[in-house]
Amino acid sequence: MYRRYTIHRDGDLLVEELDPAGKPVEPEPVAAEDRLPVEVTVLAADTLDAKAQLLDLLELAFEMESSPDDKLR
Repeated sequence: MYRRYTIHRDGDLLVEELDPAGKPVEPEPVAAEDRLPVEVTVLAADTLDAKAQLLDLLELAFEMESSPDDKLR
């Protein structure tokens, strides 16, 4: 599974399937300037276990970013 997730300026989540070289298979018709400067590219096996592990990873990243340690401030 090769996917890229970006966020459109109006808040829409853009999901693009990528080929092994990292090029979009069916690119979203959204110009780069209309995307927020946040991009996540995911490389994983296309299995249920890999998808579950991906969700666990994203939940952990969200948890870390939404409640930062006070020592880092």
